[in-house]
Amino acid sequence: VRTALAVIGKGCLSASFNCVFLYTTELYPTPIRQTGLGFGSTMARVGGIVAPLVKMMDEYYPFLPPAVYGVAPVVAAVAAGFLPETLNMPLPD
Repeated sequence: VRTALAVIGKGCLSASFNCVFLYTTELYPTPIRQTGLGFGSTMARVGGIVAPLVKMMDEYYPFLPPAVYGVAPVVAAVAAGFLPETLNMPLPD
């Protein structure tokens, strides 16, 4: 179960990371597109900054790091599933 959740979490993490770059360029209006892409990129990198701190929580609560690493990517992937379809659609201006 632990390995399966790790694989599902890694897959969802990769999907949500790619969605940040694909959807931000298509969904944001032109005047704020660069700001939105920069903000999305910054938020995508926060996980790399927080990862060592999450691992350090293992000393206090051993169940917490696997829960954080498993739940956060799945929640992000589910949230990305609610984004609108952009294939063959006019882009917002």
